Amino acid sequence: MFVAHLPAAYLVIRCARPNATPKLIAAVLAGSVLPDIDLLWFYLVDARQHHHHAYLPHKPVLWVLLGLAGWWRGSSVTIGVAAGAMLHLLLDSIVGQVTWGWPVTDWAAPLVVVPATRNWWVASFLLHWTFAIEIAICALAAVAWFTSGKRDQAALKRKNPRRWPRV
Repeated sequence: MFVAHLPAAYLVIRCARPNATPKLIAAVLAGSVLPDIDLLWFYLVDARQHHHHAYLPHKPVLWVLLGLAGWWRGSSVTIGVAAGAMLHLLLDSIVGQVTWGWPVTDWAAPLVVVPATRNWWVASFLLHWTFAIEIAICALAAVAWFTSGKRDQAALKRKNPRRWPRV
């Protein structure tokens, strides 16, 4: 998954908790891109020796433990970050290899294999049918975002109608 992590997280939080606070929305959105922090290590330190899905931020057990810690402490923000990260890993599992059973097993298999049809691997992904799903997720999120703003403004007007000043 290349571009749909953030839009997918937005769709999930708006559907799961329509009245979510901006703080919770931000936590889920941050969590949805946080596992890719390992790209810094991948490019700057490891010199691309191992696929970035092999690093700890792409291990589901990390985010499950964070979610449990958030639940134990009663922190909806921590739970939101963990939920966003788990969504990220779920989306990565479509065409990427996520080791869901780690540390028990390192076995991983993508749901769909993207064949190397182009010289540059990114082009193979961008021209594969699964990228159309990413574009659809982005389009749905854009529609949801634009319509939610209008809905929120209408609700605000109902709560605080303009009143003419008394003379």
